[in-house]
Amino acid sequence: MRDPEAAIPRMPPKSGRLRKGSLPISVLEMDVTDDASVQRAVDAAVAKAGRIDVAINNAGYVVSGLAEAVTPEQAQRLMDTNFLGPVRVNRAVLPHMRRQRSGVLIHISSAAGRIIAPSMGFYCASKFALEALAEAYSYELAGQGIESVIVEPGQYETPVFGNVVTGADEARTDTYGAVKEIPAKVQAALSRRPEMLRKSRTPFCGLSRLLRERGS
Repeated sequence: MRDPEAAIPRMPPKSGRLRKGSLPISVLEMDVTDDASVQRAVDAAVAKAGRIDVAINNAGYVVSGLAEAVTPEQAQRLMDTNFLGPVRVNRAVLPHMRRQRSGVLIHISSAAGRIIAPSMGFYCASKFALEALAEAYSYELAGQGIESVIVEPGQYETPVFGNVVTGADEARTDTYGAVKEIPAKVQAALSRRPEMLRKSRTPFCGLSRLLRERGS
């Protein structure tokens, strides 16, 4: 589920069976940027369980930087994970769900799917795209008993902001003046002041307040 070129650390390979109390859990490795990997994992899950009732699209990472500093290659890689990853997963599970006439597609989004944050334009774009697709699925699949759900979690600490990829073309930001400092301020706000963000109505309300405090 991580960038194959290791810009984002890969999950350690795991397979087989885990136990949480009395609940058996089978773990399969899947790279959501690879069609064949997704299909293998879904085929293995169906072979083991006989059906698929729920698919949760949760893989994703952040590219941070002024929009002009993010290269097309970085933007493409981000969308390949955050947006096209769910496209691949959904395409792999939907034939089984349609055959069952039931199922749920869950799309893990965030406030970034509704509100734009400076220096996170491409991450926000990936979440906007994900939510648009999820809503389209909802209309198109309702008649076959399949639900499409968007989840926008509130602010809480995860490793995602420790694995941020920075816009690679910094030379393009020379004329931006004080705006050039926004990406660093955003990352500092998100990494050092989680308690203030948690108290805000939305993560981006808290982020806006922290940027004002820091003189942006």
